[in-house]
Amino acid sequence: MGAHPSPAGHPGGQARNVTDFTRLLVGPDRQGERLDVFLAETTQLSRRAARRLVADGFVRRNGDPLRVQSRALTLGDVVDVLRPAEELGVPPLPEITTPDLLFHDRFLLVAAKPAGVLSQPAEDRSPDDPSFDHQVLLALALSTGQRPFLRMLHRLDRITSGAVLFARNSSALAPLTRAWAEGQVERAYLAVVEGHPTTDGFEIDRPIARDRGHRWRFRCHESGRTARTKVQVVARLHGGLCVVRCLLITGRTHQVRVHLSAVGHPVLGDRLYGSKRADEANRPLLHAASLTLPHPATGKELRIECPTPQDLAKFLP
Repeated sequence: MGAHPSPAGHPGGQARNVTDFTRLLVGPDRQGERLDVFLAETTQLSRRAARRLVADGFVRRNGDPLRVQSRALTLGDVVDVLRPAEELGVPPLPEITTPDLLFHDRFLLVAAKPAGVLSQPAEDRSPDDPSFDHQVLLALALSTGQRPFLRMLHRLDRITSGAVLFARNSSALAPLTRAWAEGQVERAYLAVVEGHPTTDGFEIDRPIARDRGHRWRFRCHESGRTARTKVQVVARLHGGLCVVRCLLITGRTHQVRVHLSAVGHPVLGDRLYGSKRADEANRPLLHAASLTLPHPATGKELRIECPTPQDLAKFLP
């Protein structure tokens, strides 16, 4: 993520050492709070002492001095207090989850989402269970000292690992969104499935609709939206399992899982879609393995691969 920069200066105009300031991040549980309340709640400062530091110009938000004590804070804001960490009773830098960045420049970012993490917040989300987009936002903010522009272009299921694409600035958002909508982004998945397909390469062309009998499940049905998945066998394994690579031609919710189940080869561990050997895996073994897309600034083809997690990698030859 890069080195942690020092604030540009302090009220006296002298540059300060990294050990002379304390960096705080506004997480999802603190967004909307007043600045003075935030400082009092996240440090050992009293609210009066926090107000005094703000009034004296010892507090910066996203690199800029801030003297308005009642200013509401936004998720991802970086609050630098130009006082030593021991005086505030907190670490000099917050401890956060740092995602694995597969590619990033000032236009876009691709990060590796672990299985078990929500792509974006759910209504019943716990503050102790940050979503992946929040993890990436806070990691960038901590690294740069400013709240970054960040927009997630797509989501993965909570149980699915793999590459997730973000826009890093507003000029990149429109071309990335257009490339996604026009099918210029190639998405490839790896999966361990039950059974052996009769051929090494085939296409599944079946519309997908919501399953009216289950809130979270989808099914192949003629009333649904067009859905196409290309499947290539990677390895036929002993014990009736197979590793396949799936290329999405369309992008419907749960598409790979629904299509593979519909042709009799459910993803190993996928109880929702009919895995008969679900006890052999801690999750459905599905991984977003790569993204190929035109760069939003240059148009040059960019291919980003995401390392296979260990639970799936052990099935690869």
